[in-house]
Amino acid sequence: MEQSDNVTRGRVFEEFAYKQKPEVEVSPDRMTATVIIPEMVIYTDIFELLADAGVVSGIDTTVVRDINSLLLRGGRMEKSYVVARGREPVNGQDGELILRSARPQDIILSSDELVSVDYRIYKQKQLALAEKDQPIAMIINPTAGRDGVDVSGRTIPANGGREVELELGKKVYKDGKKVISHIDGLVEYGRVGGVIYLNVSSVYLVQEDVDFTTGNVDFPGSVIVKGSIKAGFEVRAKNEVVATTIRGRVIAGGGVMARQGIIGGQDAADIYAEGSVYAKFIHKAKIITNEGVYVKKSIMNSEIYAEKEIVVDGVPGSIIGGKVFSVEGISAKIYGSEAYIKTDVAIFTSVKDVMDMRKMMAKRYETSKMLTKLETYLGNNKEVLMRQGEQKRVMIDKLLIKLEQLRKEVATLDSMIKETQSKLVLKNDSKIYVGRYAYPEVKFMIGGRFVLTKDKTSRGFYYFDEKSGEVEFGYG
Repeated sequence: MEQSDNVTRGRVFEEFAYKQKPEVEVSPDRMTATVIIPEMVIYTDIFELLADAGVVSGIDTTVVRDINSLLLRGGRMEKSYVVARGREPVNGQDGELILRSARPQDIILSSDELVSVDYRIYKQKQLALAEKDQPIAMIINPTAGRDGVDVSGRTIPANGGREVELELGKKVYKDGKKVISHIDGLVEYGRVGGVIYLNVSSVYLVQEDVDFTTGNVDFPGSVIVKGSIKAGFEVRAKNEVVATTIRGRVIAGGGVMARQGIIGGQDAADIYAEGSVYAKFIHKAKIITNEGVYVKKSIMNSEIYAEKEIVVDGVPGSIIGGKVFSVEGISAKIYGSEAYIKTDVAIFTSVKDVMDMRKMMAKRYETSKMLTKLETYLGNNKEVLMRQGEQKRVMIDKLLIKLEQLRKEVATLDSMIKETQSKLVLKNDSKIYVGRYAYPEVKFMIGGRFVLTKDKTSRGFYYFDEKSGEVEFGYG
């Protein structure tokens, strides 16, 4: 090549000899193909280069046409271009287990979430309840996935999703894609490795206290509370309720057991049980049961209604203050106290009738109070008000109608109270047993009659004597 007069001269074939074809580079995993542009490039159809390199899939034809156009025009080019990409395989989704709950406000969890969710908190905040013969979970089938392909057209197989691995307890069974519960109860689940355990328990276990952390508990089985039922909180159960201490409210379709005590505070602890009530001691509580009450130490300042017996058989074995009503007998070692605390101990033919009587008498008292106020007002002002125009006369007419309604209501209550009283004085052979002694100011009631102790009595029993028609005391 010669230079003269500021001009470069040479032969065309020499320049052409330095030009090179673009090259196609395929990545080791064959998922991308890149065209490398040399510094001095000669036009070559990129489509032909790709075919020669075995790249037949995922080609970006727009990019390839642009490269060909630049090669023809001699335009400025990048050093490399990605011209083909393979498609990665997409594995199938694993099957899932979707929990259902009898409560629509409860969170529904998938099996993926069972790994991270705090099961204890879930049970406390959203109690997943099962209904008998109803599905508690749905099984979602895995998907097959989509195969991939590399730039050379080779298929890259995808993995299919895995089936849900289930271990079912005895209280549930599988019906197609549904898991059905045999009983009403609490959904129990967990996950170990890839296996999901699922069952329904008729017992709900609260690991600590029933308080602001758990909220109230309402469960169609039995409830066991390892801690206390705090004041202001309620536990409802279809069957039994067991707790260390009960300070709140319990409504049970079965029995109630307080391993320590039933203790009220500013508000009395409330127990409503179809079964028997057991406790070490009872203090400031209201208990209503269709069976018996069994206490080891003492009953103090409480109101108790038991359709069967009431027994306080430990040490000191005392009933002090309050009102204790039973149908089938009462037994304690000590009644009342040295401080002469008023204590009512009674046996009636029906505790329900006693409760109805107390409600009716309370209602009659309030109604009579209203009646007296109205009679006094009308008696003093009726004629004066009637002379003050039409508006006052209308008001007086309304008050007279209300007065008549209250009189009828009092008469109806009197009739109902009289009828209930006649039931309460029916013959009852049950006895009140005194294991050691009864202090003064204890009222023993049987069959509508009572004895109020004035002196300290010794061991024996109170009973209703048909001959005298009175409550008598027998030694033995």
